[in-house]
Amino acid sequence: MGQTAALGEVQDGTIFPVKQQDGTVIHYFCDYSEFLGEGSSGDIYKAYPCILKDNRVIDTACKMNRAAVQLDSQHPVAIKIYKNDHSPSPYRLKQNSILLTINDRLILIMPYIEGFSIKPELNENVEIRTMSFFQAVDLAWQLIISLNQLHYNNSSGPPTVHGDISGDNIRIRCINGKYEAHLIDDDFNKLILPTSQIAQGTPEHLAVEVLDGFYSEASDFYALTPILYSLFGAFNPFKNILKFRESHRSLPGNDLIRFYNRIGFCGEGLFGHFEPKPQQYIAQMLSSFLKQMSAEQKDKRPSPEAILEFFTALRQYCLFASVLESTAIHQIRMAIASQDLNWMNNSNLRALFFNLDDNVQHRLIQLMWPKACRQLILLSSANERIPELVLKKALIDVLRQLTLSETAGWPFLFRQNLPHQELKWLLYCFEEHRDDFFSSKGRQFIKTLENLKQPDLKPIIVAVIARIKEGQPIQYETKNVASLAAVS
Repeated sequence: MGQTAALGEVQDGTIFPVKQQDGTVIHYFCDYSEFLGEGSSGDIYKAYPCILKDNRVIDTACKMNRAAVQLDSQHPVAIKIYKNDHSPSPYRLKQNSILLTINDRLILIMPYIEGFSIKPELNENVEIRTMSFFQAVDLAWQLIISLNQLHYNNSSGPPTVHGDISGDNIRIRCINGKYEAHLIDDDFNKLILPTSQIAQGTPEHLAVEVLDGFYSEASDFYALTPILYSLFGAFNPFKNILKFRESHRSLPGNDLIRFYNRIGFCGEGLFGHFEPKPQQYIAQMLSSFLKQMSAEQKDKRPSPEAILEFFTALRQYCLFASVLESTAIHQIRMAIASQDLNWMNNSNLRALFFNLDDNVQHRLIQLMWPKACRQLILLSSANERIPELVLKKALIDVLRQLTLSETAGWPFLFRQNLPHQELKWLLYCFEEHRDDFFSSKGRQFIKTLENLKQPDLKPIIVAVIARIKEGQPIQYETKNVASLAAVS
């Protein structure tokens, strides 16, 4: 509607009056000549604050000739006109936006953000092709921060998901040489709930669990992943998905989405346009992490905390590398967030980790999967002091897998006859009852545990027993430990 008329032409448009809290009225004029986008719920146009040349104040929306108003062209807004039976999300961010009802149609006036969106095809992303690696990293970090503010927006509203992350719903603008990323179109914002909700979104970006109506931080980050692929130079992250769709046109939409999740996003071309290119191990780690973010199964994807840690560390790595300062700590942070265990083979990196500030070390250990904790114990030398939280997570995981193996017959080291009762007792002592360790019953349990022969388990047991014998108080507590320890 009205896409052919230029703004400067004399033509009819609509005046939208908005009454302020102080009683004054601001008028907005839209002649529908500047079309911004369309969606399933409505169309968006550019509009402008204005004053009527005859100084009238209008209190209801009405048609008016462009020649009768004086536009403030420096402060445009976006106006979304909703289709019948459509409305914005009740959980949308309401700051700086105004919702009107005119002739039974909802009208949303919101800030207009100048900038470009992200297309799937790299050849269509002129600005992205000229970015440096750091600029792409910085934009990725900004997008993740924006999502985290939605997910944990407890100070100004309930935690929500965006629900429709796509390249069209992102605007990137350049101000004084610095790129800024903005999320737009929050019509599908939803509360983060454990119950099913209406499934909505852009099909190529939908995580498989959304088909059943389950939204979470993980589904938002899954939807963001192909955009990150594009930022880092993939030719088209949907290449294989689109090829499959073309050859399976008869498949129902939900079945297509399930296949999209299995096929995954295409990383062909990653990092190829950057000059200079990122170091190879950074490129490999980032590529691997993007694959993790788009894993088909939700529980295989990184946690929101790991995603934030990874991209914050990557950004700081780039900043430190640019001034030739040590980047080792940031490499460790990225490795831990991505569950890459290779850093543990380097004694210098282990020493750096063991000597980190307690708060930083604790945060990183919380991100480590139990497998990583076990590996760190196995690789550490006798003179390296392993943090107690690492020992505790490893021991809890041993008990968890032992319990599961007893009921499921898993082909694991726990197929052997391990002393379940003694291991539970050891964890009990380690967590809060160390006096029991030195009881008469304890001496027999210790003897049984010290005689264990399993090479993957013995270093954990030896380290825990040695730490208890030191008589040191537990330095760390974690909200996850209690639930993990609830094994029967």
